[in-house]
Amino acid sequence: MMSAILTTYQGAFLGPIARLLGKILEGIFYVLSLVGIENTGICIILFTFLVNALMLPLQIKQQKFAKMSSVMNPEIMAIQEKYKNKKDQASQQKMSMETQAVYQKYGVSPASGCLPLLITFPILFALYRVIYNVPAYVGQVYDMYAGMANSLKDLGVTVEELSKLVTTKTYVITDAVNNAKENGSKISYFVDVLGQYNTTAWHDLADKFPALSTEIAKVSKEASHINSFLGMNIADAPKIKSLSISIPILSVITQIISTKLSMASTSQQQTNAENPTAASMKMMNNIMPFVSGLMCFMFPIGVGIYWVAGNVFRIFQSLGINFYFGRMDIDEQIEKNVEKTKKRYEKMGVDPNTVMQDYGKKKPQPASQKKKENTVNAATVTKKVNKTNYRSTANTKYKEGSIASYANILQRDTTNNKK
Repeated sequence: MMSAILTTYQGAFLGPIARLLGKILEGIFYVLSLVGIENTGICIILFTFLVNALMLPLQIKQQKFAKMSSVMNPEIMAIQEKYKNKKDQASQQKMSMETQAVYQKYGVSPASGCLPLLITFPILFALYRVIYNVPAYVGQVYDMYAGMANSLKDLGVTVEELSKLVTTKTYVITDAVNNAKENGSKISYFVDVLGQYNTTAWHDLADKFPALSTEIAKVSKEASHINSFLGMNIADAPKIKSLSISIPILSVITQIISTKLSMASTSQQQTNAENPTAASMKMMNNIMPFVSGLMCFMFPIGVGIYWVAGNVFRIFQSLGINFYFGRMDIDEQIEKNVEKTKKRYEKMGVDPNTVMQDYGKKKPQPASQKKKENTVNAATVTKKVNKTNYRSTANTKYKEGSIASYANILQRDTTNNKK
């Protein structure tokens, strides 16, 4: 069973994450086997739910930032509109400083929206590695194939010969063949390939090696038992004229629902015609569910089950998050964020009144008023933001070099010109 370690993904970054997730999957399989349930499909579903639940705090943080962004968006768009045709370094610096001032006004950091994604993506990629090569991470499943692998190796069968019986060459099979050529035919590489076998491949293997037909039939039956899910073999690819067609269909439907719910709190940003990034994102969100549905036909049913389970979890996750943020007082939350930012500056030994002197004294504009601004075009938003968020500098002094000074420099220029 220890040789199973050899077939786990060995990447320097994703490798340790994949092995940790593999331990979780192995634990789930072991617990279920104690009550007589040895089913990889059920394990994949529970495994997907558990891992997504562990990432829930990151998802909440990301949605919280998205909620704040929907309030800040008119001001950010106004700044971008103001400097749209100004590409010189001075104007770009002013735009950057004004944008930073808006973030500080609401007490959030631009990185707070990206950080959860940077943490989540490696976990998802590592999770995919585990799902795609279960025998490498679950010792009980590995042992089921190990005896068969030894018998084939004793007959002089190579890993490459075994791989030719699989129609779809996954990265697992390709890596096993290449590693066998470089490092010798270790049993773990045989297990990698056998773990990718579907019903047709097992029949072809029995026909090619009749001397092992009895042992092949036994292992094939055991593999079929643990891979059977609602009458489908999760090692097979979905077929149009079978029950397995339900997996691609469910993948499309659940992803559409999940996407709609996750974007509900930021729908105003997504539908704004003046925002090309939002328009591209909306188009991608409309296309991706159907792309994933087509991709289901290219991979084993087990991968499709993983996608569907993930979508179902995110549906309930979005419902809960939307309910939570729907009851949250956004104005109160903004005030809390501003106070947290001030305390953070104080811990850093920086006077918050110097960095946030304009925005620290003024209560942020109510979110309800911001929602109304989202419905007007960018030019109108620019005028409103200039009136409501950048106070006249006639009677205000800004410390030289402060962010507030940069954020209001153009307003002062405009005021002076009018005079």
